[in-house]
Amino acid sequence: MFKLITFDIYSASLDINGSAVPIVREVLGWSEEKCLEFFKTWRTQQWNFLLLNNSMNEGFMSYRDITAKTLDYAAKKYQTILNEEQKKQLMDIWVSFKAWPEAKEVIEEIKRRGYKVAMLSNGDQDMLEPLQSSSGIRFDYVFSAGSARAYKPAAAVYEIPFQKTGIKKEEMLHVAGSVFDVMGAKAAGCVCAWSNRYSDFVLDSKYEPDYNMNNLTELLSIL
Repeated sequence: MFKLITFDIYSASLDINGSAVPIVREVLGWSEEKCLEFFKTWRTQQWNFLLLNNSMNEGFMSYRDITAKTLDYAAKKYQTILNEEQKKQLMDIWVSFKAWPEAKEVIEEIKRRGYKVAMLSNGDQDMLEPLQSSSGIRFDYVFSAGSARAYKPAAAVYEIPFQKTGIKKEEMLHVAGSVFDVMGAKAAGCVCAWSNRYSDFVLDSKYEPDYNMNNLTELLSIL
């Protein structure tokens, strides 16, 4: 049935909190708890800005620029002043995340079974490519939302794999890692599996995923 398995890279495939907190601690010298709160604030406002960028009709802003602006927001929120070196070290987090423990083995097995695998992410192309090295996972395709000039959950992002590869919609399974991604994929008419590590819920039952998993390992029983 499926020919291509696409992965939301930041939420479904990578442990971004676990990867980021040690670096934030090294840069800022705060407690682990405060560093996690800082990073979560940054990540939440990054998501908010992506959604605003989809809606404000002010032109497409790069993921890198949105990430930098929301880092400035988080610094203000936590009443800290970052120098240029600290900003660079924190921004470099986004090209050096590590994978979830099971991710590499699962994706390699999926490839052995004959499926093509792809990132389908909001990240800029030049931010996504290095994640293949940091995660140790090689993808057949790296699809950036930048080519659609929009961000998830916009339907145009989920059209990218069909435009680039020529496959049919029913031949792709998208593996989401967040509520936004699940609802966006389903609204775009895609088959979706949710790696739902935190037992979350969609905001509207109309957009329930086709498969709800505790982690990526469960993909192997689906395919």
